[in-house]
Amino acid sequence: MTTFVFFIVLVIIILVVIVGWLSISRISELKTRTNQISPQNKTLQSGLDWKAYAGLTFAGLMIACSCFAPFLLTRKSINEDFNFTNTGQIGDTIGGLMNPFIAIAGVIVTGLAFYIQYKANEQQRSLFLAEQEESKAQLQLQIDNQNHQNQITQFESQFYEMLKLHRENISEMEVSGYDFNEESSKLVRFEKNTAGRKIFVTMQKELECIMAIYKGVIGILTKEGFYHSYQIFFEGLEEFAKKHPEHSVLIGMLHKARNQHRNPDPAITTNQQRKDFGSGIKMNFNFKPFSGHASRLGHYFRHLYLAVKSVATSDVITDYEDRMKYMRLLRAQLSNHEQILLFYNWLSGFGADWEDNDHHFFTDYKMIHNLWHDRLPNDSVVQDNVNFLRTKDAKLRVGKMFEID
Repeated sequence: MTTFVFFIVLVIIILVVIVGWLSISRISELKTRTNQISPQNKTLQSGLDWKAYAGLTFAGLMIACSCFAPFLLTRKSINEDFNFTNTGQIGDTIGGLMNPFIAIAGVIVTGLAFYIQYKANEQQRSLFLAEQEESKAQLQLQIDNQNHQNQITQFESQFYEMLKLHRENISEMEVSGYDFNEESSKLVRFEKNTAGRKIFVTMQKELECIMAIYKGVIGILTKEGFYHSYQIFFEGLEEFAKKHPEHSVLIGMLHKARNQHRNPDPAITTNQQRKDFGSGIKMNFNFKPFSGHASRLGHYFRHLYLAVKSVATSDVITDYEDRMKYMRLLRAQLSNHEQILLFYNWLSGFGADWEDNDHHFFTDYKMIHNLWHDRLPNDSVVQDNVNFLRTKDAKLRVGKMFEID
């Protein structure tokens, strides 16, 4: 009987060890899966808490007590009240003494098994919710990336449409003019139109001619003088005469230059002589001088400014180098003469927003990087502002301000 009881005790101990090992393995598996969750979602707790360890320890003590209870409780006792030597057959005594401890241990282990399963289920649920949150986060990230890519695609579509419109604006530019051929030692006038990018070449020459005439009349080209010269070039001589009648000498000189250019002396048979006015002033353009170009340049500069600003202030393209990729594409559409007129537009104050305290489209984004400043008039108002742009502190620009420096 004693052998049978000890066999039962051994079986119970083995079962307790197996249940404990399976429970710990299950929790370890959950812990491993928890570690695979991203750090921001890792809110699960793994392993047994103190109550589980206390229960296992108490159950083990109960089983140990059941093994030693027959030996201890069948010894001769000092007090007759605790003398169990005459309580019946030894088998009944051993069974009666061990069963309570084994039953208590069994209840504890059973309850502990349910408790461990409860904890495992709780962690499984928490893990499931964490995985759901992780999946939602990844899905949201994919959606955000796709939305950003769609925004980039839309931005590029608008940008290339602006490039197309810019080229169309230039191709549609045309100035109705005239030229002269020598025929039988006489100058014969005929109609001749200037169109496309060639207009900017003649526009530059016309503006610099006005600057030279102004300097010849006033004696020096000041900041105000450059503004008036550009005003005549942009708005036309007639409009300038209405606004500034005090400049009657300059206005008269310009009228004289215009008449000589439109009605040259028939005795002069070379175009070079025909286009000389005053000392060293060349009027190499074949249209009515000083009539104004606001109808052509106003729209041109507004559209170009909008294209540059849309890149420089874009919420979609925020990296400077990425923005410069589009700026280089846009600048590549500008001829050198266009960049010169763009510089003159800013210098006159008509296009002051190109470079001011809020915008740095010249110094940071290098929209006049190809400016041939060594071919510009050697007047201080021009060269000083070239040096101002060259030496101005640029927050974003990498490299030289001007290509030819």
